[in-house]
Amino acid sequence: MLTLAAGAMGATMASPLFPIYEATWGIGHATVTLLYVAYMAGVLGGLMFLTQLTGRFGAIRMLRLGGGLLVVGLLFSALATGPLTLTPARVLVGVASGLVTSAATLGLPRLEPAAGEIAPLVASCTTMAGFGLGPMVCGLLAQFAPAPLATPYLVVLAVVGALVLGLARTPADPGLDPEAGPGTRPGLAPRLGLPAPGRVGVFLVAAFATFSAYALFSLLASLAPSFLPMILPWHGPAVSGFAIGLVLACSALAQLPARRLPPRRCLGLALCLLAIGALALALAMHFRRAEIFVLADLAIGSGHGLAFLAGMTLISLIAPGAKRAPVLSSHLCVAYLGAILPILAVGRLADGIGLAPAVIAFCATFALICSVLLGLSRRVGGLDMATDTPR
Repeated sequence: MLTLAAGAMGATMASPLFPIYEATWGIGHATVTLLYVAYMAGVLGGLMFLTQLTGRFGAIRMLRLGGGLLVVGLLFSALATGPLTLTPARVLVGVASGLVTSAATLGLPRLEPAAGEIAPLVASCTTMAGFGLGPMVCGLLAQFAPAPLATPYLVVLAVVGALVLGLARTPADPGLDPEAGPGTRPGLAPRLGLPAPGRVGVFLVAAFATFSAYALFSLLASLAPSFLPMILPWHGPAVSGFAIGLVLACSALAQLPARRLPPRRCLGLALCLLAIGALALALAMHFRRAEIFVLADLAIGSGHGLAFLAGMTLISLIAPGAKRAPVLSSHLCVAYLGAILPILAVGRLADGIGLAPAVIAFCATFALICSVLLGLSRRVGGLDMATDTPR
């Protein structure tokens, strides 16, 4: 679990540095969002194409590989001299994060049998906690330590490197896929799928709810460090790191009591919180009010966690057994596209019409999308099967 938390830490730590990159390298908002999206594209690629390797080689070996790639990615990030050198480093960090996340999530029930049925929740909360610590630690180091574009990466690199050395001494576990014999080659092609026709509506509502949650969080993770000086009286990487970390802390904490909610109610509450958070963020940008931004931060963070939890729960219900893996891959693919396509669009829009109008337009759009999804979640068939039994 320490490796999973450290991997997540290394993944999100760059966000407070984006304004420093803008000032040092003279780049615009579109380039900043591209740097953020490079990481998300790496995560998506790792999840889609490399997750199957855990079944062949076991969780420990894949954690070693992911940790090693993360060390290399962090080192290249520390040495980057411009967007052209930082972008591939961000992709590599994303691939490493995807490997570590999938290996830890799939391997936890086998490596820690005591975790039992709560293993996915433990892995999810550990990931979110690591994501939250990343920007906080990086922001503090960037604000108060020398060489703000290198020191944060090197500090986290040292932690991850120590964990990789520990994993090197840990006995490897056998592969999780009983069909992966010594003569078979590991498949890298993603296995995507949809549930039965009568449950596609549930899948689409859950997937696009998570799409919206990832989009709103990614707006904060990529551009909040640039627009927070317009809203808050305090400035600097430590402030933006805390604001982003707070979102992810709320995401992790919201999942703990919500795991007992029926999935329909959990999904509806998530969409309400995301719509409220989007509107609050638009109002905070317009009126330049710090207290409204704090409300937006809390609402988006909580909605993000509940949307993720509801989506994962619904996938387990509508796609049981062998059908679950390809349907889950499709769900995650849609979710991560929410962290890529809308963010590239808002970055281009910010360079064209200004940062504040672009953020307000983005928030208004997703408040409307979440409201429509909320209405659909009350009408789509297939959710009723999960409303009687709390998770």
